[in-house]
Amino acid sequence: MNARPTIEVTIRFGEPLRKAVGARRVTLHLPEKATLADLLTRLAATYPGFEAAFRGDDLGRANPYVVFLNGRPVTGPNFPHTSLHQGDVVHIVVPVVGGGHG
Repeated sequence: MNARPTIEVTIRFGEPLRKAVGARRVTLHLPEKATLADLLTRLAATYPGFEAAFRGDDLGRANPYVVFLNGRPVTGPNFPHTSLHQGDVVHIVVPVVGGGHG
């Protein structure tokens, strides 16, 4: 039997995306040559509320989330070109913008 090689990737979600997925963290098995775009497609297929939440439909602004791969930010245009590897950790969060008072 020829099983296709897979990698295991952990995804951590910030609010309010966590509510759409129903978990703070999930682990997915993806094909060995998967990209960040493939991961987002799998999340949309697996979790019905993910795609609309990721677009920012509930927040009233488009594309509010920042995606980090192993602690480094990755922008949307680079998702299809960003390869994933065994043990990678992806964080998907809304950046917190603070307004300090001097």
